[in-house]
Amino acid sequence: NATSAFTSIAGEGSNKISVALNVLEVRMGIEIEAAGLAARRRSASQDAAIQEAWNEFGRQLQKGQPTGGSDFAFHRAIAAATNNPFYSEVLNALGSRTIPCDVASPWGTESTLTYDYQDGLHEEHRRILSGISAQDITAAREAMREHLSRSQDRYRVRLAEQGAQH
Repeated sequence: NATSAFTSIAGEGSNKISVALNVLEVRMGIEIEAAGLAARRRSASQDAAIQEAWNEFGRQLQKGQPTGGSDFAFHRAIAAATNNPFYSEVLNALGSRTIPCDVASPWGTESTLTYDYQDGLHEEHRRILSGISAQDITAAREAMREHLSRSQDRYRVRLAEQGAQH
């Protein structure tokens, strides 16, 4: 069972930021290619679903509501647009660890939930959406690579800050 395998990898005693970095490595291996496949294969309705998830993130951001659900929905809509069900299955198995800094997640922290932080994520997502909508495989892959690389950088900074506090 893939879900139980993913669950057992991230034991309760694990440093949550270290786990987030490990999850991001896996996501890079999966989601960069997923973005390219979505750009190549997406239907008009799948493109609209990705756009709607992006729009919902923006609406929640403007209202000061948690954006993690719409963030995950955005990535899941891209996975669905690959038209390969295993991409969605892997994201679903990762579950709440996919978007670890949402306020609803046990890994949420106030420092990552600022408006500017989330606005930056929304802009990174816009670039991914733009590549997929334009059916530009290279642009979609590069935008996803940039988004996940920046996420890794953000978590590495948090891990260093955490180490400095101890």
